[in-house]
Amino acid sequence: MNQPAGNPRKKPRLSREQQKAARVQDLLEAARVMFREKGYDAVTIDQVAEYAGCSRMPVYTLFGDRQNLFFELWRSATADLEQSLFKHFVPGTPLRRNLKQLSALLADSFNTEKPVDDSERLFFVVQTISLSRPDIAEKVSDLARKVIKDVARCIEQSSLARGEKLRSDAETVASHLVSYINGMATVQFQTHARFVKAKDLIPIFDGMVFKDA
Repeated sequence: MNQPAGNPRKKPRLSREQQKAARVQDLLEAARVMFREKGYDAVTIDQVAEYAGCSRMPVYTLFGDRQNLFFELWRSATADLEQSLFKHFVPGTPLRRNLKQLSALLADSFNTEKPVDDSERLFFVVQTISLSRPDIAEKVSDLARKVIKDVARCIEQSSLARGEKLRSDAETVASHLVSYINGMATVQFQTHARFVKAKDLIPIFDGMVFKDA
């Protein structure tokens, strides 16, 4: 026997902070789409706001200006990339195995036929912006240091086999790994060459990380 339908359950109202977070994500997504379609120089605040379905006032309120909007888009892209590359570094798992998996993920990413990644283009846009904006240059530096500390934490929380030792402290090792990955991304962005192989990366990463690897 069917039960009476009753009153439809109302959706819980979002708090002010939740509404703000949702608006930020809507605007970042709008900026990402506009950036992909038009490129940085052609994108206006009005276009981003229109795509997000709001006036331009929330853009200025939440981000300040167009340059900071695109820095925040870069910060978001960096967080997504960091998560995709290092999510398998579960505390207690063997560091050597984690590096092997990182090598496979990078090789797969660099060798997949795909359009130029938005994050790679964004990197150069934000670096250019920072040349004339000391406030954004400071944010870029802070973000770079955060990424290195995050990777260092992944290294510290991984386990070492008997007799294994890190070549240096975890933060120094992390800075070498991040620098190498950034260098590969820059070369691919400039040449569009697909040259990365996991079997080549494994001994390179082991040599960076382990003493007498």
